Amino acid sequence: MTEKRALKILFDKYWSPAKGWQRNSVPEEDFEFAKTMGVMFDDISLNHDEIIQRAIAQCNSIAKTQVVDAFLSSLSTRRLDLRSALGSFACGYKLPLHKFITQEGSVTCSICSEVSAANLIDLNVLNFERHKFGGVRHLQPSYIYLDLSLFSKVILPKSTDFDVKIIENILDSLAGLTEGKLSDAEKAIKNSIKGNKNERAQIITTMGYCGILNVPDYESLYKSYTPCSEREYSAYSKSDWPFPADLWLPKYGLNQDAIQFWFGEYLS
Repeated sequence: MTEKRALKILFDKYWSPAKGWQRNSVPEEDFEFAKTMGVMFDDISLNHDEIIQRAIAQCNSIAKTQVVDAFLSSLSTRRLDLRSALGSFACGYKLPLHKFITQEGSVTCSICSEVSAANLIDLNVLNFERHKFGGVRHLQPSYIYLDLSLFSKVILPKSTDFDVKIIENILDSLAGLTEGKLSDAEKAIKNSIKGNKNERAQIITTMGYCGILNVPDYESLYKSYTPCSEREYSAYSKSDWPFPADLWLPKYGLNQDAIQFWFGEYLS
């Protein structure tokens, strides 16, 4: 009950069931309680190099099997905070240790998109997104750091045969698409898993991060990190899908090597 209370404090700051996004102040007593529960935090100030070092350290401290098993277990439990970790791990798997490199026409790094100077990072909005949506900023090293650092503190549930059946159904549904557009993928897995449209879209996005969605001209992120200056996006102006899922079309199919890399030990 105490954790539920802490999560409600976090959610009430950023989300209204009737209106969606909001940004409310939190009473000091509530904020301190949520902090003691590890759900809310004071803002932290980190520069580019510190963020990269922390993100890489978190990735190196966690085994692939941990994030994969947590992802699978989330398919039946809808623990979106645990589901998020696979995307962060995949995006950070080959993140290189690097110094800030100026991106033309931008104040962000051409490798990772973080800014150079130290700035305050709102960890609370990141953790809200983690619990509410399963994360939305997996390509940002600051999110990778937060997500995996919190993940490392959780007692992880074990996946079940039922969870494995769900991922098998998801992959079969995606493989069965031979034409159409990216948004058809979300519809295709609707009968495979319980959840809303946003949750299904996040699963598709994670398949992109894992390289399971076969995108021509790009290596899977677990094989080679793609600097943000080299990432392309679809020409569809209304698309809000992140790289690399944004570039996928059903006709490109699935990457069997990536499926084996992430889920091979579970699949029959």
